[in-house]
Amino acid sequence: MTTAAQDPRSTDELKQALVESLMTVIGAPDDEPTAETAAATLRTLDERLAAEAGSR
Repeated sequence: MTTAAQDPRSTDELKQALVESLMTVIGAPDDEPTAETAAATLRTLDERLAAEAGSR
């Protein structure tokens, strides 16, 4: 599993990836791997945003 610190994408790229993942989930709501990808992206973005908020 990639952590927010290890993910090479910028915060904006993670936000875009989350939007794209959620759109994919909407299109395939019963696809578990798709949902897992969206959840992992959400966790990574959440960690990144928390870290950025803590550094201010």
